[in-house]
Amino acid sequence: MIQELGQQALAVAVDVTGLARNRPRSVGAVHYGPDGASVATMGHASYADVSDAGGTIRYAASLAGGAPHSTSDIVVDAQGRAVSSATRLLTADGTLRRTVQGIYRALALDPAGWPTEGVAQFSLAGPDGSPSHVAEMTYANERPARYSLVNDASDGKGAIASRLEIDFANAVLVGTRLRGGELAIFRHAGPALTLASTARSILTAHGTPGRLLATNYAEDGSTVRQRVESNYSGVAFDARGKILDGHLLVTLQPGGSNTQVLTLFRFTNGKLTSTRVLKPGDPVPPPREAAPAKPVPEPWQPTRAPDRTRRAFRADGSLAQVRDEWLSSGGAAPWRSLVTGFATDGRTVVRVTDVDYRAAQFATDGQPIGGTIISTRFEGGVRSSTTRVEY
Repeated sequence: MIQELGQQALAVAVDVTGLARNRPRSVGAVHYGPDGASVATMGHASYADVSDAGGTIRYAASLAGGAPHSTSDIVVDAQGRAVSSATRLLTADGTLRRTVQGIYRALALDPAGWPTEGVAQFSLAGPDGSPSHVAEMTYANERPARYSLVNDASDGKGAIASRLEIDFANAVLVGTRLRGGELAIFRHAGPALTLASTARSILTAHGTPGRLLATNYAEDGSTVRQRVESNYSGVAFDARGKILDGHLLVTLQPGGSNTQVLTLFRFTNGKLTSTRVLKPGDPVPPPREAAPAKPVPEPWQPTRAPDRTRRAFRADGSLAQVRDEWLSSGGAAPWRSLVTGFATDGRTVVRVTDVDYRAAQFATDGQPIGGTIISTRFEGGVRSSTTRVEY
């Protein structure tokens, strides 16, 4: 849900930020999973309704197999940065599943268009238009800090049924991607929003759950009702972080008891196929063997020094971004560029964007007037997206 709510609209706007002043005719994007090879989503953006003063990007996304995922109207300002979005999340057959309205005006963005501070706000509604949730993603120090999701009560009086909060303080992030550490999760429910559960989601290096340690509380918010441990070591995830195949082991221990109940859930092709409570002495399936790494491209490696280098700094003087550019043989048009974004320490590389201009045509002022620019983004050294920009 976090990715669906926030990252898509911001990423679509970022895909062309800084490439050129001229607005593209269309943009095709492929977003990859944590391995840098498996496709998570594919999309196409139209800039027909965008001018130098801003406008609306129309974006349609599909899943790797071609099934529809979403359509979005993304409002951008004169700098091409996202201001708001209206997204329709779709089922596999194209039926409306949910709508999401996003507001990004309270976000401070870096030179590349990524959030540094502030809050992105979202309003969710069902297919019939009835409001269901309100969500916020808070950013601090150029990374997600906290996510909250409020579920409205069904009484129509504006009461809150539950609130979910996710704290990223101990998570390892590279760019927008989770790369380990853990998330702290809190859920409050009931008329007084009493603490209902707490959890630690311990992540793998791919950002997927390794273990989830949860404690569920009674209505008083303090008495432990049960402890639950979910072990994902036997699970294979798809490129979007959904369970694809394998087995999930869940251990449940009632509060005040040493008795444990171990349940085995099996999945095939993304669907739960069986559930079995294991008896004492039953064999426990071993962890799933890691799949061999798929070959993926790396950023372009130049063989000579750049013809031009531009640096952007933060207010505190730390280095935020370096843009190295190589020009065509005549020096009138760009040929290739590498844009490197740095963490707040000004030294650690967060992302590298490799921009290939060789298939584009340029006017005398150096702006593209035809052809294609291909931009590939890497986060933590792993390919995260490829964008094809047509003029």
